[in-house]
Amino acid sequence: MDIVIKLNSQTVGKDKIARLCQYSCRGLWASKEGSESVETIKLLKHIESILSSFRKLLRFGKGFEVLYSASAGLKFKELSEHLFITLGKIASGLFLLADHVVWLSRSGINKNINTTKWVDRSNRFWLISILFNLCRDVQELYRLFVYYSRSNIRNLQRTMYAVYRENKPLLVDTIKNVCDVFIPLNGLGILPVSNQTIGMLGAFSSIMGLLPLLYPRLKF
Repeated sequence: MDIVIKLNSQTVGKDKIARLCQYSCRGLWASKEGSESVETIKLLKHIESILSSFRKLLRFGKGFEVLYSASAGLKFKELSEHLFITLGKIASGLFLLADHVVWLSRSGINKNINTTKWVDRSNRFWLISILFNLCRDVQELYRLFVYYSRSNIRNLQRTMYAVYRENKPLLVDTIKNVCDVFIPLNGLGILPVSNQTIGMLGAFSSIMGLLPLLYPRLKF
């Protein structure tokens, strides 16, 4: 209960909990498709839709905040070291702005918006932001493997264990991004994945996103 209270006291915590429940619902109703649980499937889909709208409302306005923080990254003297971080934030900010438009459309505030087009744009910017984040993860992993290969650790298995033992925040972030990347790929039709798989990947990446909130030492 203390954990739930701790997470619920933060906006990002609320979002992560809602995201975990949202994708869990998708995985559950997808696993029941083809059975006679029509009412259960309908209920789970309804809950998923409510949680999705809740998260969009919870994040409303955050797009401007993320873009502003990205502009701060442009002031770094050694921009090359922070390039993927900055580009990832810009893409994430644009994703959130597109998501705001989708919420305005689905909430009925503005009915003149082409929802399909904006959902597509939202997924594209989300995919780009995840790819930049993955590039950052891969860059850091490569740097670590080069470092360990030059040390006394020559065995690959021991090197991987050293990376795991001493760089858990990086591994948590990498796993989260690898799971997330399939969601916009599926949404854009680039790599079709079953709803059950999307539900499982979304739920698992949500857990990875919750870990740094519960254990700050895992924040990358």
